Amino acid sequence: MRKYETFFIIDPDLPDEVNAVIDGKVKTVVTSNGGSILSYVPWGKKKLAYTVKKRNRGHYVLMEYAGGPELVAELERNMRLDERVLKFITVLLDERFDPAKEEARKAAAEAAAAAAAAPALTEAEEAADKVALSEADAEEMSSGESGDADE
Repeated sequence: MRKYETFFIIDPDLPDEVNAVIDGKVKTVVTSNGGSILSYVPWGKKKLAYTVKKRNRGHYVLMEYAGGPELVAELERNMRLDERVLKFITVLLDERFDPAKEEARKAAAEAAAAAAAAPALTEAEEAADKVALSEADAEEMSSGESGDADE
């Protein structure tokens, strides 16, 4: 299995319902040809670098997926036939792709993100923690002194 990235631009004048239909069609082509979608990120409407099919703007979408070369051929064939897709490009990201390793990598990244996104303490909570720590230190010192005397 190989890992690919396809970047495509959809006609920006289409309503959201039609964009959803195109999204569904692209995803169906990938899954029905034995592939699996790793990420599907619509970037929104942006200005094109140059005019494409008399359009100055486009709805950008980036999709990463895993599959074989026949999947890419079928996906690109469908995009060529669809008038609503202005432009597309497919890039091979990884020649030998293991979905299990990708899942493990994603799980580790999500865990790291969750740890980084843990809520920070407010100033009042920090002050309360400092007071509690200083009280605990005072108790340790007093119990430590009495413990030394017993020995």
